[in-house]
Amino acid sequence: MKKNLYLLGILAALLFGTYVFQEVRMSKNFEESLTKDHLVKSSDILKLKFNDVEAVKKENGQWWAGDKLLSHNTFNQLQKKLSMIKKIKDIEGDEKNFFTNPFPVEVNGELWEIGDLTLDRQGFYIYRNDKIMVAIMEGDSQEMTEDPNGLEEKKLNDLKGTLDVGLATLGETQLFRYYPKLPLGSVTIESDGRPTYSLDFLNNRTIPQPIKGIQVVPQILQKFNSLVTQVTIKQEVPFDENLKFFKVAQIIFKRDQEEVLWELWLKSDNSADSYIVDAKMKKAWLMVGGSLRLFFLGPQDYWDKKVIPHSAFQRFNRLPVTLSQGSRQLQFDVINREPLDFETPNGKIDREKMNILFQYLFNLSEKDQADRVSQLSSSERKEILTGNFLHANVMGQDIVFWRKLQELIVVNLTQGFKAHFLVKDESFRANFEDVIKLSK
Repeated sequence: MKKNLYLLGILAALLFGTYVFQEVRMSKNFEESLTKDHLVKSSDILKLKFNDVEAVKKENGQWWAGDKLLSHNTFNQLQKKLSMIKKIKDIEGDEKNFFTNPFPVEVNGELWEIGDLTLDRQGFYIYRNDKIMVAIMEGDSQEMTEDPNGLEEKKLNDLKGTLDVGLATLGETQLFRYYPKLPLGSVTIESDGRPTYSLDFLNNRTIPQPIKGIQVVPQILQKFNSLVTQVTIKQEVPFDENLKFFKVAQIIFKRDQEEVLWELWLKSDNSADSYIVDAKMKKAWLMVGGSLRLFFLGPQDYWDKKVIPHSAFQRFNRLPVTLSQGSRQLQFDVINREPLDFETPNGKIDREKMNILFQYLFNLSEKDQADRVSQLSSSERKEILTGNFLHANVMGQDIVFWRKLQELIVVNLTQGFKAHFLVKDESFRANFEDVIKLSK
């Protein structure tokens, strides 16, 4: 019996080993098939030379031409295109017959020349290592074409277009690319005339913390990073203390002992242009004005400003709701479809206006977030409870619509806060008669 178990164990081990070996071999063969006969792998491209550009890739992935940082996106695209070139066959003949207008590029110090399309327009000629070959570019073109026979021409033109640029146009324009290891443990944001606040990415919180009933967005680092990527450079300028005319704002990045400071300085009192200065790196950049929103947001921009908090919101197919104002009251069901539908046995609902009401209530469409939120004071609560306002009871939340001039305040009495929405449409007053017409 023991011998049988022993043999069974050996058999199981052999079967498992065979399976693992076969899977690894198949996986390796598949990966090799993806790059078979390709002239170069993307990860192996470390040097490129074309036109007046001599670019070198550093260990951190940055591309540099001397002391000039080059566009990360452009060179990633260029690496990808070059790695897509696949050899079909070698050919013999006079180079002049295949390269009427050759496009030279050096890849890792090796000269390539990109030549004409083949006669059947299904490939192109390329010169490399003293050999002429026919090649294609695998993958899809960035352009659309109605002619399938023109696809290779489109791909070839894509490649040439990416290479047919000069050094002056290849500078990096995304500021964060100058910082491959930006310390993102927390940031402190200060701007002229506004309260200072901080974002703690490690604990996903804002300082100051949200008001009662409001939470921060689920991933403030993700939202912050999306804003960082928008900060755009117009041009790099020589660092000079004289650039500092008037400080508009600053952001301090911190993690452990690392710290980076971006200072935003107005160029002059008669110009809207501004510089970002990093005194520690002795770097300065003239910025694209419309890309600097990051410096002027407040802590509430990282709060989830919804009327019904995520923790209280319920998924539904049919939802009972009660609307009331003064002595008038109506119960109805909300049907979860697009757009929302409403059913009631004893009243006529204006579906268009009711959908507008629920856009505020459920934070739908462009009303995904309130413009701002504020704490409900005891005096405001008393005013609302004694006033003639439209009430909604939904998902266990007592909601009041408080219309003011160019503003609709949606009050969550249950949570104790006000959600403020700027409103230009004066025709919607958020009253009972706006959304419901009772039968006579």
